[in-house]
Amino acid sequence: PNVVVPISTLGRFSDRWTIRARVTHKSSIHPNNGLYIFCVDLRDESAEINTVVMSNRCCKWVRFYERLQLNKVYYISGGDLTPANRKYTSVENENVLLFTDQTTVSPCYEATPRIPTLPSFQFVEVEALRKTDAATAIDIIGIGEFNEESDECFEPSDIGQLAWKNIWIKDRTGRVLLTIYGDQVERFDDRRAAVVAVKGARLDDSDGPSLSMCKRGHIVVNPDLPEAHSLLEWWFGQERLLDS
Repeated sequence: PNVVVPISTLGRFSDRWTIRARVTHKSSIHPNNGLYIFCVDLRDESAEINTVVMSNRCCKWVRFYERLQLNKVYYISGGDLTPANRKYTSVENENVLLFTDQTTVSPCYEATPRIPTLPSFQFVEVEALRKTDAATAIDIIGIGEFNEESDECFEPSDIGQLAWKNIWIKDRTGRVLLTIYGDQVERFDDRRAAVVAVKGARLDDSDGPSLSMCKRGHIVVNPDLPEAHSLLEWWFGQERLLDS
């Protein structure tokens, strides 16, 4: 039988392994040159890993897309490990897990309170972006604000018109423009102050720092994190100063 192992030890065992992990993010399906691709971030008590499911490698990709649900925990066995490209994911793991025809996914019905429900973030402050390697995807957290000079826009894609929008991410050290895409636009409500935690943004420093979401990246609005509570307290304090 397969042995249940921590995500942090994947790669040290033979192919007969099983992980028990929570889905902390599931992307939409991205068509690409006749293929269909989606990504899932998995986390257990030890670590996290980015998972890629491609229609040409996994005949059960549709079934897996329907089965894997955000915040649910699963037993997952089988798949190929390949080195992670830090340009496309900020998940702290040297490997990416590729689902194959040998992959199996089963729901976990036991209580799993020790498995975190949020992704693991390694936040970079705005002022530190100028010293950050542009070839590496990063995480950032701040107050999200609508950019008044940018309406919601659309661009052609393999699935029709892809929505995108520019928003400001502000922290105590400055602000930076972030471009979000697709369902991330719907998730961001610019009518009220909200903390936006960004997992996996690409840095462009050609004309001053700016950010755009990686295809494997995502945002979490108002996460239950100490950094988020501290930012909201700071932000409302700034507003009170302006009103006084």
